[in-house]
Amino acid sequence: MIDEVLKSIGLSRNETKIYLALLELGPSLMGQISGKTKIHRRNIYDSVEMLKDKGFISSTLINNRNVFEAVNPERIIDMLDERKTDIEAILPALIGRQDKKQVNVRIYTGTKGRKIIFEDKLKQENNEEQYVLGAHKPSDNRSAYIKNFHNRRIKKKIPLRMLFTVREKEFAIEFSNYKYVIVRMLPEKFKSPIAINIYADKTAIFLGSEAIEPISILIQDKQLSDDFRLYFKMLWGISSPLKGKKRKLIKRKRKKT
Repeated sequence: MIDEVLKSIGLSRNETKIYLALLELGPSLMGQISGKTKIHRRNIYDSVEMLKDKGFISSTLINNRNVFEAVNPERIIDMLDERKTDIEAILPALIGRQDKKQVNVRIYTGTKGRKIIFEDKLKQENNEEQYVLGAHKPSDNRSAYIKNFHNRRIKKKIPLRMLFTVREKEFAIEFSNYKYVIVRMLPEKFKSPIAINIYADKTAIFLGSEAIEPISILIQDKQLSDDFRLYFKMLWGISSPLKGKKRKLIKRKRKKT
């Protein structure tokens, strides 16, 4: 887990080994680092220099010998914040260079691709209603993220309409308990091998299953998203209310007059 996270923020396998070793060893000579990590001296020099450049370790000259020390792990958060600030500073310039005629279709693979789209759904500036056609139960490894997504959607008060197939009824009941969600069931004969998300000027098409790596297609085109909205509303008109939804009854005290 630790190795994976350090790798995700830019450390190589050898850099990760050296940083973790220095946390345990404290100030150390190159030979001590090599002995602890089992990395050959010929390979360790480049990794140490990269770690210094990235700010993860420091070096001090003691008795004409370089002594290396890992920075406090809490400093990592500060470094990431500094990088974020630097990126935000140049973001307008990067956007200015962006080709305005670039292709507006993006294809993602794997669960990370799905997350990119779900995060994008939370970024819309207004609280315009979003739509999901052919909603499916998420895989076990995505269920925790989906719950987190909806908790954040609720905080932003983004309304959502969802159409489920009959075979997904149990999942539909579960989702009907989220705030700002309206759920209806598609006709029994309706089958949907894909899930379609419609929001802002974008249409996201999700394909895949437990046995197949997920593929996500994101199309940014206002006319297309408007057409899909009309298609969704047509299906909404022939759908039926969800039956079996658990409702909590709240008893209200009548005021005495």
